[in-house]
Amino acid sequence: MSAKPGISVIVCCYNSAERLPETLRHLALQQVPAAVPWEIIVIDNASTDATAVVAKQEWDKYGDKAIAFNILSQPVAGKNHAFNMGLKAAGYEFVLTCDDDNWLYPDYIARAYRVMAGDPKVGALGGCAFYEPQQPANSEIAEFSYYYVNGPQTWAETDHWVYGAGSTYRKSILTGLFDSGWDQITPGRKGKSLISGEDTEFCFMIYLSGYKIIADDELKFKHFVPLKRQNISYILGLSFWLSYSHVLMNTYYPILNADERPISQIINDWFFGATKTYLKNLLLLTLKKMKFWDKLTVAEQIKFNKIYGTWCALLTNRKKVIAHHKRTRFVLSNKN
Repeated sequence: MSAKPGISVIVCCYNSAERLPETLRHLALQQVPAAVPWEIIVIDNASTDATAVVAKQEWDKYGDKAIAFNILSQPVAGKNHAFNMGLKAAGYEFVLTCDDDNWLYPDYIARAYRVMAGDPKVGALGGCAFYEPQQPANSEIAEFSYYYVNGPQTWAETDHWVYGAGSTYRKSILTGLFDSGWDQITPGRKGKSLISGEDTEFCFMIYLSGYKIIADDELKFKHFVPLKRQNISYILGLSFWLSYSHVLMNTYYPILNADERPISQIINDWFFGATKTYLKNLLLLTLKKMKFWDKLTVAEQIKFNKIYGTWCALLTNRKKVIAHHKRTRFVLSNKN
């Protein structure tokens, strides 16, 4: 059964006290027709700062009692746990994920509702983010800004996924998947671990359930990036974890690509090749340092981190990916 027509905005927070005020201000500025019901659900995910207090104080400034505003506490760390709590609490069919650093343009919610309501085959809808660095911006990472969520999602319909920030899903599809026994292989970001892909998993399963994944460039928002994330060290961390997460996504790629080879063969062959690539590059980098050649460029460091992330994920997650792939095929076969 579908939930009521309307939009539930879920804001997952971990130590978000500094970022929330501007995010909530942009939500308060939304120009939503009176005929479109909507609500805001803030999930305090094991924060150690004043996230919940700040959320209430900031929203109280705007005084719009017509918009339901709830703050829930999820003590179990991990974005998946926070989002799933918000999904269960959502009172409306369309669930919009607004990260604590997403500043939605005033027409965002109204437009998202219009697109989703206008085509029942759209299962997931993405927006278009604009990189908004905290000032004074670190010019050293300008050429690597593509690592932060931003830009048109031109791949949405062909690759069947959109990034989670600013995305809108149909609640009934996700709850139906969970009720059928599906679970996610990615835990979401937790502490220093930047594992991602939970949003991509949603999209893949929604697509495999017979729905469309699209993006709308007119759904605009700013992606605020604080100074503490504007550095090469953070970029290098992202390059590692994105490659690590890509390995986990291979629970779905064989299904999407109609690859009928045994999943164990796919993963173990990949691990063998990745090990050779990793050892080769490790040796080359070691020799380069020993000979006092020029300092490694950022591009070289990123390349190595990608290789290392892939190898680490394959080293520790082969059995997990194989088992999850088989469970996912079973769930899909029962649904279809």
